[in-house]
Amino acid sequence: MKYMLIHTVEESRLQNLPPRIEDDLRVWADEMVGRGVELDGARLHSVSDATTVRRAADGSAVVTDGPFAETKEQVAGYDVIECPDLDAAIAVAAAHPTTQVGAIEVRPFEGAGPDPQVPDAVPDDRRRYMMLVCAAMSGSPDSADTTADEDAEDEAVIERWIADAGDRRLYGWQLQHPSQAVTVRRLDGRVMTTDGPFAETKEQIAGFDVLECTDLDEAIQIAAGHPVADGGVLDIRPLAV
Repeated sequence: MKYMLIHTVEESRLQNLPPRIEDDLRVWADEMVGRGVELDGARLHSVSDATTVRRAADGSAVVTDGPFAETKEQVAGYDVIECPDLDAAIAVAAAHPTTQVGAIEVRPFEGAGPDPQVPDAVPDDRRRYMMLVCAAMSGSPDSADTTADEDAEDEAVIERWIADAGDRRLYGWQLQHPSQAVTVRRLDGRVMTTDGPFAETKEQIAGFDVLECTDLDEAIQIAAGHPVADGGVLDIRPLAV
């Protein structure tokens, strides 16, 4: 099963990282890639480079600087991993150096999910962005009151958006409800797990897309066309690649 590891760190901690954390990160990545666990991952630029996109009632895009939520810890990176079960995914997260300075939210993919095909090299005329798809997601996974026809219509709208994005969208997927998340931290050297997302906010991460665009304006244009922009928010952040 595929899981997204959402790395969250206080911005102030990023300026004062432990000396060995870069070496520890390389060791973790080499091990997980070698075991076939790590499928994709990257650091994100600071939240000062985040841009959020919503759609106003008249259909126009509302663009603001900053992340989708003002929380103590902010999303600093991500990994897509494949593990046999949640316990194995938690063990992978617990071994990651981010737990030395922050927390990792472990969220299962909704369904099987794609196998990421992300080239290492970024074309000279392109830049990569993580687009976090954020929506109000209260209640439980079973509380959504939608019909099969409505679900099919929603899928069709997403498929049209994917077609419009074309090769500017490398891949992406829906995540399971935040109630299925487990957050992993270290406290006094001990691994601590708690049920639920890293922060209780009005809007929660519901999915993600990795984009490769000519510039931020093009990424904003793609985000503004996403169905979730109507009632939710898209958080766009450059990848540190």
